[in-house]
Amino acid sequence: MRRPLPRATYSVVLMSALAAGLLSGCSTSGTPSDSEPSGSGQAQARASAPASAESLGFTPRRLDLPVYDYQLSPSQYAKVAEAKQVLVTACMKRYGFSWSAPAPTIPRQDRRYGVIDLRAAQRYGYHLLPTDSSVAAESGAATPSKEEMAALTAGQLLDGDTGASRLAAGYDSPVKRVRGKAVPPGGCAQEAERKLLGRDDLRSEAGVVSRINTESFSSSMSTPAVQAVFAKWSSCMKKAGYDFPDPLKSIGSADLNVPAAPKAETALATADVKCKESVDLVAVWSRAETSIQRAMIKKKASATAAQRADNATRLRNAAEVVKKSG
Repeated sequence: MRRPLPRATYSVVLMSALAAGLLSGCSTSGTPSDSEPSGSGQAQARASAPASAESLGFTPRRLDLPVYDYQLSPSQYAKVAEAKQVLVTACMKRYGFSWSAPAPTIPRQDRRYGVIDLRAAQRYGYHLLPTDSSVAAESGAATPSKEEMAALTAGQLLDGDTGASRLAAGYDSPVKRVRGKAVPPGGCAQEAERKLLGRDDLRSEAGVVSRINTESFSSSMSTPAVQAVFAKWSSCMKKAGYDFPDPLKSIGSADLNVPAAPKAETALATADVKCKESVDLVAVWSRAETSIQRAMIKKKASATAAQRADNATRLRNAAEVVKKSG
């Protein structure tokens, strides 16, 4: 017997279902291969207007860190998301549902060390750059019905680390049938992931990669080299009229919930980037973190290799799915 699903849990279950497996290779911030400043990603994604790549007038700078080899890049994430949407839509159609999920918002810039593009700082401050995804579709998505959620998730959420499913809030047993038709284990979301992975076992090493991603960042900040370059950056910022001990503190001073950056924010971000460039902060920080990541990846060689193989399988199968869909 299924208890009524509280309205407030719809979005949680929905996003968990769509993200199951798909987030393999993504950072804990939920953005592919990027570490966004805390609290900025979701608010910025909703505020940013769709824009063509050409409208920026520059190519956003991206870092080159070892852990990125074990994660889906933003463009790869988009390809897998497109394929998963095709598979989920086809599955939901079996139950008579016309299903369409919001297109994922794919970040254009690498914000792991804050803003590192001068033109981005001058135009957008600490706000995220506009994306090509449809923000309108995201904000206008209808709340799924109970039957739709049952078909999508079977009342279950996937634990990617173990491959096991647990009951979602509002369910006391997995959903077996919807509209008289059998529901696959984990619903249409997990069925899609099994097809993308090419196997029934959905356990993943994405958690290992994610922890390397976040722990290396935290550890790098306390290394002597990074502490020294932070001090140089801070001294440079004081000459520009700002008093911050490190770049993350300057980001924290900005109100990222407003739709666009005010002049004071763009001025601060511009000074931030200029000081980073003057003391070679990005190069120093990335060298320190690269060393840490390589050691962590070597220690978890089996797990990281397995995750890279899974990502390659997803991409290969995703390309076939999209190709067959026409």
